[in-house]
Amino acid sequence: MIEDYINNEFCNPFDENPQKFFMKLEHCGRYLYALDNILEKDIVADISCATGYGSDLLAQKAKFVLGTDINEKYLQIARKNYKRNNLKFIKADLNENLNLSEYNITTIVSFETIEHTPNPFAVVQKFYNILPVGGRLILSFPNSQNEMIDENGKSMDPYHLSVIKFDDMIKHLEKLGFKINRILGQSFINQLIAQMLKIEEDLSVNLENLYNYSQSNILYQSKLLAYPNDVDIEKSYSIIFDLIKK
Repeated sequence: MIEDYINNEFCNPFDENPQKFFMKLEHCGRYLYALDNILEKDIVADISCATGYGSDLLAQKAKFVLGTDINEKYLQIARKNYKRNNLKFIKADLNENLNLSEYNITTIVSFETIEHTPNPFAVVQKFYNILPVGGRLILSFPNSQNEMIDENGKSMDPYHLSVIKFDDMIKHLEKLGFKINRILGQSFINQLIAQMLKIEEDLSVNLENLYNYSQSNILYQSKLLAYPNDVDIEKSYSIIFDLIKK
């Protein structure tokens, strides 16, 4: 199952493999936004860090970054590839008690994570409990308007255990005591993905060999094409919340 997930959904923007170019830009764009909005004094938890590329990016600026994931194979790759004095990777299960008190976390970054849990609102509650007053949560999850849903209202993505409605999340965040700093999307890159898939289908071609997969180009193109903004959020595959604990 893990291998299927890696092949079908997971991607590392910086592995330079010639596949999933636009998905790589989308994933990288979210981390670039987080990097721009954390402070040098911040102690950041990157929840569901996978193989650690985003944690390493954040560690270039933050005082300390703790990358957590449930998958030990991912963590082994992260520990092998990313070594900094201010970066650590640990195993953590969001469905169990998430106690990170010893790290004095000031900011949580969690992208495309909570939809993989049976109770995403309980997970957000755990994030709230970890943060101090004034702490920041930068969170993303799939836009329910753009998810493929079956007749029972469940996601047709076998790895998405929950479909999270925008209005329900707003109510939950306000009830918890989060201040909504910004709500963002990545509509431009999502429209590009749709257009390129249509071109490939119409012409019966694969365009992956046209793209430059170097890390420097991925970073540049992510900033240009996939940086989160507030334009046409409803057309974005994912919704990004930038939150402050009151």
